Amino acid sequence: MLRRGLALVLLVAGLSGCTAAKETAAPAPQGSVRPSPTGLAAGALGLAGGSYRFKVTASEGSYAGVIDPGANVLDASVSVRSGGASLKIDTVEVRGNAYTRITGLPLLGFDGNTWYRVDPQRVTKPGALGLSAIKDPTEVQALMAAAHDVTRDGQAYRGTVDMTRVVAWGPVNVGRVMQLGAAARAIPFEATVDGGGRLTSVRVRIPDNTVEATYSDFGVPVSVREPAGAEPLPDHLYGMLGL
Repeated sequence: MLRRGLALVLLVAGLSGCTAAKETAAPAPQGSVRPSPTGLAAGALGLAGGSYRFKVTASEGSYAGVIDPGANVLDASVSVRSGGASLKIDTVEVRGNAYTRITGLPLLGFDGNTWYRVDPQRVTKPGALGLSAIKDPTEVQALMAAAHDVTRDGQAYRGTVDMTRVVAWGPVNVGRVMQLGAAARAIPFEATVDGGGRLTSVRVRIPDNTVEATYSDFGVPVSVREPAGAEPLPDHLYGMLGL
């Protein structure tokens, strides 16, 4: 059970933007193609300007929540499943103070009732658990910046993404990019924007695991409270969670 639990943690790490496995360099990008049009890149960058709801789904599970970059608050959950087991990690951030709660890990105390306080001084990996310095929990800004050969039809876009330029997208991290080889430089994607040019959906067709993201509820007020009575996050979980 413990081994299965650790495997689930690794899946969680991927979906929520953790990138613990960076020992091997990804393939260097090779000559290219036309960069993403300003409208699409700006649509992703525009998410940093106000609150919104997001959801990323892949074969391993999902990552969903709400964020208000201006107020510096985040409330999100990542859920994964593997071999009949499941794991859920909730994350709350309120003005730089971060907390996490774990359900499904086969260790004493991880029953989903206890909130743990994350020490920001010990978080060494940008994006871990969605705690992004640029307030982009799904890391879609980097994804769209790596888009090429893009065509537009009204509010819909198509093109390819050079995944060797992306630290992580959903469950795809450096290790997965290495497995994809040359194909990683031209992964097909589709995206849509709303009437205001804000990004509303992205579908990245990774071989054997299409990853989809949606963005909605723009500007809706987000209320997030710091959990009362949170305990310090145990030392060994910093590494396990890819923090």
